[in-house]
Amino acid sequence: MSSLVCALSGEVPTEPVVSTKSGLLFEKKLITKYIQDSGNCPVTSQPLTVEDLVDLQTNAGVKVRTTKNASLPGLLSAFQDEWGDTVKECYQLRKLLEQTRQELSHTLYQHDAACRVISKLVRERDEARQTLADASAAGKLYTGTGPAPAQAGGDSSSMDVDVAVSEDVGITDKIKEKMSKLASELSKSRKKRDAPASLASEDAVASYKEKSSHPVHLANAILCLDLHPTNANLAVSGGADNNVVIFDRKSGTALHKMKGHSKKVVRVKFHPTKDMVMSSSSDKTVRVWTPSTGKCAYTFKDHKSEVTGITVHATGDYMVSASLDKTWALYDLATGVCRKLVADAAVTAGYSTAAFHPDGLILGTGTEDSLVRVWDVKTQQNVVTFQGHKGAVSSLNFSENGYYLVTAGPDGFKSWDLRKVAKQGAQAAPVKHLELINGEANEAIFDYSGQYLACAGSKGIVVYHTKTWAPVLTLNDCHSQSVTGVRFGVDSKSIATCSKDRALKFYSA
Repeated sequence: MSSLVCALSGEVPTEPVVSTKSGLLFEKKLITKYIQDSGNCPVTSQPLTVEDLVDLQTNAGVKVRTTKNASLPGLLSAFQDEWGDTVKECYQLRKLLEQTRQELSHTLYQHDAACRVISKLVRERDEARQTLADASAAGKLYTGTGPAPAQAGGDSSSMDVDVAVSEDVGITDKIKEKMSKLASELSKSRKKRDAPASLASEDAVASYKEKSSHPVHLANAILCLDLHPTNANLAVSGGADNNVVIFDRKSGTALHKMKGHSKKVVRVKFHPTKDMVMSSSSDKTVRVWTPSTGKCAYTFKDHKSEVTGITVHATGDYMVSASLDKTWALYDLATGVCRKLVADAAVTAGYSTAAFHPDGLILGTGTEDSLVRVWDVKTQQNVVTFQGHKGAVSSLNFSENGYYLVTAGPDGFKSWDLRKVAKQGAQAAPVKHLELINGEANEAIFDYSGQYLACAGSKGIVVYHTKTWAPVLTLNDCHSQSVTGVRFGVDSKSIATCSKDRALKFYSA
């Protein structure tokens, strides 16, 4: 436009012209006058009228690039200035990001601390409420209007025996003879044993539904479970609240909440014939309780790390505990003495679980490095070692007929034929591999007859028939969080599960 105006006015521009608002008006008048005088377009000389002109809306003129930016050194200088500004801006942004991260970290720490305090206060409140309710129900609540009631357990007989690290007194020949004699008797009777007539049928098991759900440990996760071998209503559980709870299914109440462990309880076990419950904990101890009174009889402190497995010998007189400190110990339940603490140099990872064979002469252990070891209890020698899983063995259980072993690990559930394992050794292969349940395998256990196998996974359980390995019962999402334990009731007429969602549930027809 500027060059056109110069041509019309007969002037020659000496420098670039910058368009302004007033300049544009002048140019428009000049072009209009030329068309009115000549009747032609000043550019093409074609006939043109003022009405043919169209007003164009344009942006203000852009300042012409200076001579400095038109040269190569000037451009390099400009680029260098822009690069410096960009680096400076990047540095400021990174500095601001780091400051924001620190503030976020501090906020999250404060939130976590607040949640812990709230959880502790809620737990203490619930425990105080429970204690008050128990005292009120038992008539032990002192109101100040009369003489205070006598405190229960004031005599020395009610106090638990805190057993320090016991002396290794060994497994005597008499004990070995007793174990061998019982094993021989059990082995003979096992071959002739049939499934009991009262055992629940496949159709009955397939029809099981949830009958009740109980928050036994209040606001804390339930980590382990066991059912009484003869009383279908009694259950024992251990939780993240460090407590062991004896629960009565019939009344729906906790009979005893046994306190003593200082950290989470990871295993609980009913004695098959005596009024006794065993528990192991992350506090490195094993405790033996009397469930009828809720009192602790013994506390064993022989391990140096978390005790992850407890199992009772077939005689009922001895118990084995296994720990992450790479040792397992045999205890005399009658005297509260540690008979043997076994440490083997070949064991390079801690024990994650342990279980006695039904005959009592061999002990199975699983380790954090995926190995399953079978031990001769009388000699404490490792007789067979084989690869169980691709990670820590979380559960190990022998069938009552003594022929099969089932294990659980990160890659699922596996069933092993012990007769083949004894011949194959380290090259042993499972006879059946069961897939994971929702990505997690926590526990697998046979029922007493050996007809059924229950596998607990992330949020559900599956019950298989061991003859056909066909699923009999599938309970998906029966819990909102990981199922940590599963047990069969008497004659498999009921099933119990526990979970990190704080619920103890019972299923039956």
